[in-house]
Amino acid sequence: MGRTMTAKILAKAASAQSVDAGDVITAEVDVLAVPDTERFIDFINDNQLKVWDPRRIVFCFDHFFEDWLPSGAVRKHPKIRQFAKEQGIPEENIYDVGRNGLSHQVPVEEGWVLPGTVSLGADTQAATMGAMNCFTIPTLSSGTTSVVLTGRLWQVVPECVSLRLHGRLPRGVLGKDVVYRLIKDLGGVIGGRVVEVSGPGVESLPVDVRMAIANGSIQMGAQTIVFPADRVLQEYLAPRARGPFTPVAPDPDAEYSDTFDYDLGDFEPLVSGPHDIDLIRPVSELAGLTVTAAYIGSCASGRFEDLSLAAEILRNRRVHPDVRMVVTPISATVAQQAEEAGILQVFESAGATVTRPGCGACYHGNASPLKLADGERCVSASVENVAGRMGSASAEIYLGSAAVVAASAAAGRLTGPADCLD
Repeated sequence: MGRTMTAKILAKAASAQSVDAGDVITAEVDVLAVPDTERFIDFINDNQLKVWDPRRIVFCFDHFFEDWLPSGAVRKHPKIRQFAKEQGIPEENIYDVGRNGLSHQVPVEEGWVLPGTVSLGADTQAATMGAMNCFTIPTLSSGTTSVVLTGRLWQVVPECVSLRLHGRLPRGVLGKDVVYRLIKDLGGVIGGRVVEVSGPGVESLPVDVRMAIANGSIQMGAQTIVFPADRVLQEYLAPRARGPFTPVAPDPDAEYSDTFDYDLGDFEPLVSGPHDIDLIRPVSELAGLTVTAAYIGSCASGRFEDLSLAAEILRNRRVHPDVRMVVTPISATVAQQAEEAGILQVFESAGATVTRPGCGACYHGNASPLKLADGERCVSASVENVAGRMGSASAEIYLGSAAVVAASAAAGRLTGPADCLD
């Protein structure tokens, strides 16, 4: 019986010849990406413990920039800096203001996360890094402490499903549209298994789009998502990788518990919400619904691919006078790329506010000028639409791609991007 990508990665990490679904293993961790959280620091300091390998821990400041919050940057960031200094974590591993960004974006664009590795993240959306042909899950809570101290992950080898992609996405359709289709179709089917992506259509997907798809892992019920290390990924990694790596591919006769085939050409702009990630409809069914706020950013969007298409839609257009629009690049690197390409100027000329990198308006406790008031309706390219997440619990949050957000912001109502693109 052939082995899946997941089984091969976990076998290597466990120093085993092979592993099967259901086996319990202890895997060696290659890198741990941590947002600006310090929940485990007190335990380590109080017990005078040491991290397993200071070189393999990466902190990314992304959430907490509001000093007025009890848990804000005025307390968290200095504490993390001091902890890193005492533990010998190199300064270059601390992605502070000026270098900062999302904790599952920065480690990818900075070459920390490599094919064939176990690369974990202390954030719910850590599976985003699975676009790098690695096994990655969120550690969260006490699991982060264990990994920080031991560099090991206790893991039950999961079953895998195969997602085979064919064709090419239509113009104006992005990774989030793929995510919503998969949530709608497979949300009750995947059941905590790992999704392994393959098929001839994968090569048509830029890395940014792959990351957006992997970002939806938790929402679609998967433990994580693993993409192949094809030509596109290896070209992306060539100038970034911090060390050698060995790409992992499934055996031709790898055994999957289910196989799903999709033609990417059949995907269309979709919208999720309000208040329920599983309430998914074509944007055409909601066309005409007025909006008062629009947001592009968070770990689900804000990458260069998102910003580029959104700017194309808003070029020579204005944000509707009844709409407040905020754009938050996902990282300092992406912000610089977008600045050099003239993309940020397009947003500003259209009447949007561009902020410094971070999680931004995705959660009302983050630094962002966009806080929803009672009765408002927002179209957002962020990751969650739970009532109250972006401000008032009576506000409505509809989730869509950056292209849907840009088109809707210009129209003042929910609409798709087709009419805005040549």
